[in-house]
Amino acid sequence: MSKKRPSLLGGLLWTGIGVIFLLRNFGIGPDFWSLAARYWPILLILLGLGKVIDYYRQKEGVSIGIGEVIGILLLLVIGTLVTKVTHGPVGRVFRELPITIGGTHVRPGQWLGSSYSYTEERSYPLTTATPVRIENSYGSVSVAPGSDQEVKVRIRKVVYEKDESNAKRIAAEIRLEAGPQGKAEATSFLIRTNRDALSAKDYRFNTDLEVFLPPKGQLQVQNSFGEVRTANLEGKLDLSTSHNDLEIRDCTGEFTAANRYGDSRFLNLTGNVKVEARGRVVAEGIRGNVTVQNEYNPVEVRNVEGQVSVTNTESSVSLEKITQPVVIQGRGTQITANELDGALRFTTSHRRVRVEDVKAGVQADTSYANVTLRNIKGEVAFNSNSDRLNFEGIGGSLKVKAVGTAVSAGEVKGPVEIRTTLRDVALSNISSSVTVNNEYGDVTLSAETIDRDGISVKNKNGAIELFLPEEAGFEIEASARNGRVDSDFPGLQTVEAGPDSRVLRGKLRSGGPKILLENDYGNIRLRTRAGETAHSRSR
Repeated sequence: MSKKRPSLLGGLLWTGIGVIFLLRNFGIGPDFWSLAARYWPILLILLGLGKVIDYYRQKEGVSIGIGEVIGILLLLVIGTLVTKVTHGPVGRVFRELPITIGGTHVRPGQWLGSSYSYTEERSYPLTTATPVRIENSYGSVSVAPGSDQEVKVRIRKVVYEKDESNAKRIAAEIRLEAGPQGKAEATSFLIRTNRDALSAKDYRFNTDLEVFLPPKGQLQVQNSFGEVRTANLEGKLDLSTSHNDLEIRDCTGEFTAANRYGDSRFLNLTGNVKVEARGRVVAEGIRGNVTVQNEYNPVEVRNVEGQVSVTNTESSVSLEKITQPVVIQGRGTQITANELDGALRFTTSHRRVRVEDVKAGVQADTSYANVTLRNIKGEVAFNSNSDRLNFEGIGGSLKVKAVGTAVSAGEVKGPVEIRTTLRDVALSNISSSVTVNNEYGDVTLSAETIDRDGISVKNKNGAIELFLPEEAGFEIEASARNGRVDSDFPGLQTVEAGPDSRVLRGKLRSGGPKILLENDYGNIRLRTRAGETAHSRSR
């Protein structure tokens, strides 16, 4: 049997593609993707011709394998997709989409062909306090203070073309348009390019605008696929961009910003800041209120003399040195906050929360979170579901209403009220009244003193263990159904109150605050604080 000779089609195809890429690396020949988008059906024709040749070369006929069928289908799908992307609006978006490499934004369109830059500069009179509006896309916008009665615009045109002669011709068609808008009295001074008029020609170019304005006034910038930067201005600023960075620095006024798929920074500003973003947001050194709405990216707010409100989804919020109240609405948001002078209210789930050094109170709604609060001067109140809550150094009251949440608290100066289920409650160094209701979890309580309002602990299907000072005077009633009641304090005896119940009643010394302990299907142990150390070591 003669061995079937393989087709030469595969080798010729790979050789041809390799030659095209090699020529492009030397700046010779057409763009590969343009060729692929237009001429990919030739591959089907070559495949068919190869099969015809194979048919006449081999007497036993020609068969088509499953691999070839799959390859043809993939070629049809990929070829059609490349054509649609290249000739449709999606192609432009892909070419201009910035990709971050080593901290630098690079656009795929910059990889195709050479680039040529051309710069122009123009000046326009601006005799009144007319608001300025800047419109741009696929390029940066930078705004800085200039002279009082003039607008100066420097435009940098970056054209991506195969040769310089075509680039010059295209650059000549790219024009700067600027002038007052409105009738008798201009409502704004508009600065833009004629990109929309050139859209049908499918030119590949960027326009970077550097604008110098009177230092005081209103400014609106609308950009896309390019960064926006302003500095040292005074007035109302409204800036928006996408797919690149936005920065406002060293300005005074009122600030509104929108940015999707790029970082936003607000540094050393006097005035209220309002941000809508889908990218990292940093606000630092703000003398005014800060409002941020953000998704899937971190928010960092530091050194703010004002109120802060943050809405965040599936990322993180970091706050430091805020002088007025803070509100955080989070879903799947990790929260870190410290050195807050005002009250904190937050909502989050499924992430870690760490809050320290708050001079006011904290309110929260959490679920499936791991929460730690330290050094809180005011009241703390939680609505909780399936969390792990850790509190230490609470100057005010502590209230927790929870389901399936473990609670640990120490050094609490104010009244404590905890209601939870299914998890343990551990309280240490409590100085005021305590009320705990739990089910299916242990309750451990250590009190430095007994407040006049006393201690009340009710539990079910879990143990109760209470540590008190040896010299304490109190009145106690402890009852356990289907469990034991034990005491380390001399003079307090347990009696049977029924076939399955044990009760301890009595006064120690001259009596005092009342302690009420109730347990179903669990034991009660009343111990001295001297035995607490030994108890901790035994664990």
